[in-house]
Amino acid sequence: MARATTSPTPFDARPAPSRKAPVVLCCLVALALSAPSAANANDRALKTAMAKWSHRIAVEAHGIGLSASQHHPRRMMFRARRFRADALRARRAIAAQRPSSGRGRRARMLALGAFRDYMIVGREWALTGQARLQGRKRVAAGHAAFAKAFAVKGDRLLVAAGRLLR
Repeated sequence: MARATTSPTPFDARPAPSRKAPVVLCCLVALALSAPSAANANDRALKTAMAKWSHRIAVEAHGIGLSASQHHPRRMMFRARRFRADALRARRAIAAQRPSSGRGRRARMLALGAFRDYMIVGREWALTGQARLQGRKRVAAGHAAFAKAFAVKGDRLLVAAGRLLR
């Protein structure tokens, strides 16, 4: 028996309309709407890095204060050197961040200044401990006063940087 075959008509040759176009369009619109929050993601990473390093620095500073109050100049020197090393690492980590907004860039510059001041504080605290070991109380007091001034300045800069990222 002969089979009847039909030739494809022009309408049969065309594929059925796809539903992918509206889905792709919706995805593109969603991506465009999420772009501002993606820009804030870099500022968020900066804020996280600042929080991590400021906490670490605060813990080290607390340890230095305990060593100083318990009259352990060697331990104070050791902790002060670690404090300075952490300040250097913090500065490097903050410098690697690339904020996306003007406020983020300003906060980054303030945080870099704060951690630079903390590096100076660590050096001065180490010198304070060294002077105490040598029995030079007046020199130790001078280094401690210098460290206090830079610590206050660093604290103010870090607080200002944190306010910019709220």
